Amino acid sequence: MEIVKDSFVIIEYRVKLDDGTIVKGEKDPASMNFVVGYNQVIPALEKRILGAREGDVLSFVITPNEGFGPYKTELVKFRSYEEFPEGRTLEKGRWVIATNPKTRAKYSYFVKDKTDEGVFLDFNHPLAGKNLHYEVKIVKVRPATQEELAFLRPCEFKKLSETQ
Repeated sequence: MEIVKDSFVIIEYRVKLDDGTIVKGEKDPASMNFVVGYNQVIPALEKRILGAREGDVLSFVITPNEGFGPYKTELVKFRSYEEFPEGRTLEKGRWVIATNPKTRAKYSYFVKDKTDEGVFLDFNHPLAGKNLHYEVKIVKVRPATQEELAFLRPCEFKKLSETQ
């Protein structure tokens, strides 16, 4: 079966950077399953596997513009310890997950540098500005079940059931 929209797919994959650093699937390939066409994975990944079949092995590069965007220097912010006292306890070179106290939304930032006056925080995605070299094996392809599609398209299925 060829991969098309509404296909349930299982892939094994490895992702490397230009310098050969493996960011996913270091010892053994990583595994992922999803239904094609519902933005459950990077759209460029879905696009590259369309038309492939079970057993196919693919290699391709996803550029920053197709992946996590370009690296933006304007997303590196300096926060003085006066305005951000918590910065004193942060470790340079570490990722931090924070929660907005008003919205409870979670976000992450990288502690890029620290000085006597404050801290430099990088709010870029860790893979921003990076080419992602994918090696993908298509392990399984089948039509998505009605239950899977109902979960992914609940409004469409509700309308359908209301008319029956």
